[in-house]
Amino acid sequence: MNAHHRSKIPACALVGVIASIDELRLATRMRAPPDLFELRLDHLPNLRESQLSKLRRPLIITARHPAEGGKKLRSGRRNLLLKFLPQAKFVDVELRSLRELREVWDEARRLRVGRICSLHDFERTPVSALLHKQLLRARKAGADVFKIVTRADTLCDLLTLFEFLWSGLSSMRLCVMATGKFGPISRLFFREAGSSFIYAPLRHALYEGQLTVRQLRGQHG
Repeated sequence: MNAHHRSKIPACALVGVIASIDELRLATRMRAPPDLFELRLDHLPNLRESQLSKLRRPLIITARHPAEGGKKLRSGRRNLLLKFLPQAKFVDVELRSLRELREVWDEARRLRVGRICSLHDFERTPVSALLHKQLLRARKAGADVFKIVTRADTLCDLLTLFEFLWSGLSSMRLCVMATGKFGPISRLFFREAGSSFIYAPLRHALYEGQLTVRQLRGQHG
């Protein structure tokens, strides 16, 4: 088991998102890195394992589905995820992709890599009943964490996400965030409310309502 697996993860971890070679270089130079790094492999299809040697934090790997904000890959996502799985602390597979990436999901379990099941909706915040239905699907699939990111442009959207986080924490570990108008406040508020992870890009926001690691730390501290 490598060093990435042995590192202890805080109860509410800050995740720095690496979605470019520039951000990868920045990650290797950070004096105070976040608790984990997420590798957006759909943005880094030509990444080599040797390029990760200087990262001093555990890794979450994901290759996002295009319908949930990911980039299309010529060679598909399965082989890319399997390639980096041995170096990962967690792998993130969307709820919609569990069947397509079943081999990745099962191999993660065999390697004792944590499994994050995710849902990203950049158009709206679904009603609470639908969110809880998806949580049950993730739990049934054996996920260690259920991650949900929705667009929250109204206070009602934000409250729906908070109710989901508050009521769902007894079922399993949750990661809850928003994009849109209430994206920034969600990342500050939900970090205190029990979200297992809060994600922040290292350099540039990928979606409206994200805060960078520097912004999040500045506003949080």
